[in-house]
Amino acid sequence: MKRLVFLTFLLSSTWGFAQDGNFSKGEELFLQDKPAESLAYLQAAAGAPDAPPQTFLYLGVVYAQLGRTSEAISVYRKILPSAGQYTALVAFNLGNLYYTRNDFATAEDYYNQSIDADDSFASAFLNRANTRLRKGEITFAISDYQQYLSLKGDSEKRPEIEQILGVLQREEDERNAQVASDAQRRANIEAVNTANEEMERRRSEETIFAVQTAVQLMDDMSALFKEVNQ
Repeated sequence: MKRLVFLTFLLSSTWGFAQDGNFSKGEELFLQDKPAESLAYLQAAAGAPDAPPQTFLYLGVVYAQLGRTSEAISVYRKILPSAGQYTALVAFNLGNLYYTRNDFATAEDYYNQSIDADDSFASAFLNRANTRLRKGEITFAISDYQQYLSLKGDSEKRPEIEQILGVLQREEDERNAQVASDAQRRANIEAVNTANEEMERRRSEETIFAVQTAVQLMDDMSALFKEVNQ
């Protein structure tokens, strides 16, 4: 079964607590890729009053592997405020779970929390980039992909991400060009409308002047006619 990404970090960490029997057995079965068998042991270990965050990290993965997403989310949300050094991991996995639900807004919120807790967490930038791409936020997605490559230059995903960046950058350039073109088109239309308005204003003024001139001419002729007849 496919495990969530945080396991790489979790298994490479140093355990700072005495592992009880339930946790040890649950971990053993978990590492043997037997999530169903490990569940009861991890649940029991998580029920201890002094259970450390690591217990819940494993339990959340097991729930996710068993398709019990709501319970995985519940476990992670419960421990997030007190996760300490594991805050970035817990928030990251919450983001992953909401991403699988196509709830990209909430997923991004948790990736933000993960990055706030650890701004060198490359995978959080990568997954937030994927989330932003699904939301159509191309500019922000590009920035996150670039940040991921900056943090993890030797990533085996680099060729694929660079290809994605190339496509996105071209799309962004085309969109910016279209925006500029639309802006120019609007400016041209506005200039034409302004010119037409000015032309109509002048035409109206000229008409008024012509009428006034004709009236004055008629008045002058009428006065002249009276003088001749006197």
